[in-house]
Amino acid sequence: MAKLIGFQLTNKNGTNITGDDDDPMEMASFEVISPQRLFEVLEAMPENHGLLLMPIYEGDIEEPTVIGAP
Repeated sequence: MAKLIGFQLTNKNGTNITGDDDDPMEMASFEVISPQRLFEVLEAMPENHGLLLMPIYEGDIEEPTVIGAP
């Protein structure tokens, strides 16, 4: 079973927007939000953003940078 490393943002249709112009967090496409930092990032998002979280597992992204990793 693959290990969960964190999350990326998707729009309400489930399309990954991490690293796109629509990304309110202005992350790069290879950046992943660690589970430990998830609530901090969610609190920083604009209200009524309508975004969802996509789980990212080891191997999903080549050489990911995990934001908030210990």
